[in-house]
Amino acid sequence: MPQENQKFRLMGGLQAVLGSTYLLVVAEKPWVTLSSGILGGGLGTKRYFINRQVPSGYCAGQPVEELAAYLAASFKEYDPSRRPDWTALMTAAQVKDACFIRLAGADCRAAVIATAGVDNACAAGVTPYLNLDPAAVGPPGTINIMAFSSRALTHGAIVNAVQTVTEAKAQVLREFSVRCPRTGAYASGTNTDAVIIAAPDAPACLPYAGPGTRIGYLLALGVRRAVAEALKRYLSNGDKF
Repeated sequence: MPQENQKFRLMGGLQAVLGSTYLLVVAEKPWVTLSSGILGGGLGTKRYFINRQVPSGYCAGQPVEELAAYLAASFKEYDPSRRPDWTALMTAAQVKDACFIRLAGADCRAAVIATAGVDNACAAGVTPYLNLDPAAVGPPGTINIMAFSSRALTHGAIVNAVQTVTEAKAQVLREFSVRCPRTGAYASGTNTDAVIIAAPDAPACLPYAGPGTRIGYLLALGVRRAVAEALKRYLSNGDKF
């Protein structure tokens, strides 16, 4: 497990650092990225990928603006005029308990970073609409996943990879018997989960990233191991679900 403020090579073209309140991955060149992040979400090219830890009672009226101000104050690399280079997730989970997984198979490599908290676990399609009201949702808990493919992916394959890693996450939650506290159903995630999928910006793209492909298998296996270990660390701290 990386030590605080230690920089290390995550995979070719990617460097990571674990800070006291963040996980930052920096790409040498922009990577094609699909992100559900509150800042820099959507499909585009990114160089900076961050998972920021916030207090459990975090409730900013303008979270995008607050997050941008945090980045500007914390990172010399952050330039408001080039904000599209960044995508950011937020979590109340302890970033020091993040799990880093690197896998390789034949001509493919995958790297996955996960943080986990599941106090507000939910079952998609079963847990009722809650409008993310803290009084209704309960204590914060988020599973954030950043997954990186060494092989370039078509836009369709990147969407396919989101499907693949989400299925892997849901399977881990089932194996840990995590349930929605409101309905008792097996949880598929939490109300606030987020994901980043990134791959090099290169012409020779893989067309698929489902669980039956080599890169899909590596991404899914990385998510299984990262989320499982992050959940174990979460539970070892005395947290419950």
